[in-house]
Amino acid sequence: RRVSGRGAASCGSPTARCTTASGRRVCRRGAASTGRRGVYRLANADGSVYDGEYKAGKKEGRGVFRYPDGELYEGEWKAGKMEGRGVARYADGDVYEGEWKAGKMEGRGVARYADGDVYEGEWKSSFKEGRGVFRYPDGELYDGEWKAGKREGRGVFRYANGDVYDGEWKAGRQEGRGVYRFADGDVYEGEWKAGEKEGRGVYRRTNGGVYDGEYKAGWRRGAASSGGPMDASKGEWKADKQEGRGVMR
Repeated sequence: RRVSGRGAASCGSPTARCTTASGRRVCRRGAASTGRRGVYRLANADGSVYDGEYKAGKKEGRGVFRYPDGELYEGEWKAGKMEGRGVARYADGDVYEGEWKAGKMEGRGVARYADGDVYEGEWKSSFKEGRGVFRYPDGELYDGEWKAGKREGRGVFRYANGDVYDGEWKAGRQEGRGVYRFADGDVYEGEWKAGEKEGRGVYRRTNGGVYDGEYKAGWRRGAASSGGPMDASKGEWKADKQEGRGVMR
């Protein structure tokens, strides 16, 4: 149905052509009135509004989509979906600026979260994936690889207290081989599992003490050798303490 006079003016242009159908108001300008290509304003019954370019009846080119809750996407579209460069502003205060593909964050982009966190790096299907840097408000930082939104692969985590972990990650936790350097100078180099020291590892203390042996769930356990400036021992450990057979020199 045609809407004349006041209805046409509400489209923002006295020359715009407006129609209503299925609870939506569509305002078309220029070549869009032919149904091929042009600039539209599409207002939906739920309160969402699209202002931008169309092609063959779908959003394509530059456009802005405003959601009823205040969320907004401004950027490029292809075949009715967000694709290319664009900015999304979410109701909770989060902002993503970067590349999109088929309606999802994909490629390079920066996410600035309302709590102060910032991620800059690669995305796939709206998940952090590939190489990226995540910065926390307290100064902590992770620089490394991601998969399905979690730290996975090689990466370095710098903690607020000065500790640094450099090694392998899986599903967001230290797993595989890695080196943990404590702010006080102690160093652990060895195997990890689910965020804990587990497997074979060497722990060197600043006072010269060394533990070379097995770990389980973060505790020294099993056969090992240890030593320091005053003594050396070789034997068994359990629950982070010497237990069982052993020799001390």
